Amino acid sequence: MARAVHHHQTLSLLFAVSIASAGCNLLTGAEDLEITESGGASQGGEAAGGPSSNDGGADTNSGAGTSNGGSNGEGAGPSVPQCGDGACEAGEDCETCGVDCGGCAASCGDGSCSSDETCVNCPDDCGTCAPECGDGACNGTETCSSCAGDCGACPATCGDGSCNGGETCETCAGDCGACAPVCGDGTCNGTEACETCASDCGACNTCGGAGDATTTLDAEEQAFLVLINNYRAQNGLGSLSACTSLNRAAQGHSEDMRDQDYFDHTGLNGSSPWDRACDACYELGCGPQTAMAENIAAGNSGAQATFDQWKNSPGHNANMLGSSFNKLGIGRATGGGTYGVYWTNVFGGDDEPSCN
Repeated sequence: MARAVHHHQTLSLLFAVSIASAGCNLLTGAEDLEITESGGASQGGEAAGGPSSNDGGADTNSGAGTSNGGSNGEGAGPSVPQCGDGACEAGEDCETCGVDCGGCAASCGDGSCSSDETCVNCPDDCGTCAPECGDGACNGTETCSSCAGDCGACPATCGDGSCNGGETCETCAGDCGACAPVCGDGTCNGTEACETCASDCGACNTCGGAGDATTTLDAEEQAFLVLINNYRAQNGLGSLSACTSLNRAAQGHSEDMRDQDYFDHTGLNGSSPWDRACDACYELGCGPQTAMAENIAAGNSGAQATFDQWKNSPGHNANMLGSSFNKLGIGRATGGGTYGVYWTNVFGGDDEPSCN
């Protein structure tokens, strides 16, 4: 019997352990053995004949566990960042949450022209710069004249005030200034003369008579030309025009009379008036081949006094009013000889190239 009891006790213990694992307290009356949650056993008071509990039956305390509604967060997953919570967290930046992360740094192309951006380094935000000379772009009212740095140099134009491009003193004296005298430039200027630059000044005069310097009519000689032409007009005759080659012959004879101190139509070398005209390159005088005559006078410096001398001499007056004459050479030499002043007129019938 004891063996059976022992077996019963074993079963009761095993069962109690199984129940205890579920969180229950169980009292059995067989051996007054109490099985607690901790798995221990204790003896109770003497049985009164059958299983009993505090109120005469089996008693269990249910509610093996309690819980509070909700959660205090312990053991939950990470919280989700929220813009405006004062912290710039992962997933937030200056563009998506400026209130937490602060404003973004200025960037060209963000649509706002910030303090360090200009029309030069960020035209997308700040707009195109106003035209300014030196900005590298030829725009607005800029031209090659007003801003060569941006627009490039203007093409050379004669008259623009600048000697540039292919301009020279020869092609654009207005910009480049007059050329310095250069033999061969087609102009007899500066110190050039027939002796030093025949290509520009022409061949030197190889004709006889006076040199170029004294062949040109002086003021008294020009005054005489006016007097004689007025006189001819009063007598219904055409005017006489001065002839360079005949001037040379007349001046040469006056100088020779002064220098050699004589007074005659025939030179000391035996030359006649037309011989001297021919020698002075009046080719029609060679022969002569045209009507010719000569007047000489001495002692009066002025044109009027000399004109009066000839007018009052029938032979000389006839030459001044000769209808066959169209050309005249006038020569006056001063400062020497017995009479101090010597005049010569050489009359020619026809014009020729040497007169010009």
